[in-house]
Amino acid sequence: MFDLLKYILMLFVVLDPVGNAPLFYYFTKSMDFRDRIRTIRTSIVVATLILLLFALIGQELLSYFGITVNDFRIAGGVVLFIYAVLGLLGHSLAEEVKGEDIAVVPLAIPLLAGPGAITVVIYTRYVAGITITIASIAINMIVAWILLENGEKLLRFLGRRGSTVLEKIMSILLAAYAIAMIREGIYQILMYRP
Repeated sequence: MFDLLKYILMLFVVLDPVGNAPLFYYFTKSMDFRDRIRTIRTSIVVATLILLLFALIGQELLSYFGITVNDFRIAGGVVLFIYAVLGLLGHSLAEEVKGEDIAVVPLAIPLLAGPGAITVVIYTRYVAGITITIASIAINMIVAWILLENGEKLLRFLGRRGSTVLEKIMSILLAAYAIAMIREGIYQILMYRP
């Protein structure tokens, strides 16, 4: 049970539905209520399918390209650390990405199923197994769906400052997870070098 909670939290930190709620609201605020809900639900479905795909065949993709899990741990840790630093600096990828179908880009990709979430999913599959990985994805996407559909209420409850503080805390936690992944990857390479 503790393992499941740990990996749910790890993916939750990367998905950051609380931090993304203002962005989702920003991109959908001009829509009527029904279209906004449909757009958010589409983005959740697309992101879930992408994460499930990487949960199921992510390791095989790594093998095909000759990448070890420890290589991926280090590279993934670096990517997550960059995301964390950008989050601490207040940078938003969503502000740079433009697309005709915002449900897919930027809402599903890269805000939900971005490189950070994909990294965590592949890492979780390797260290905890497919059952915990799929459970973590399912629980996180249900929570994200609820939070994102209620983004306007969440923003009113937290206020602008509260939302910013929570986003910064999530970024710090993400940085810590990233360093742990890098450390573990380097340790495994050094200890089990052929």
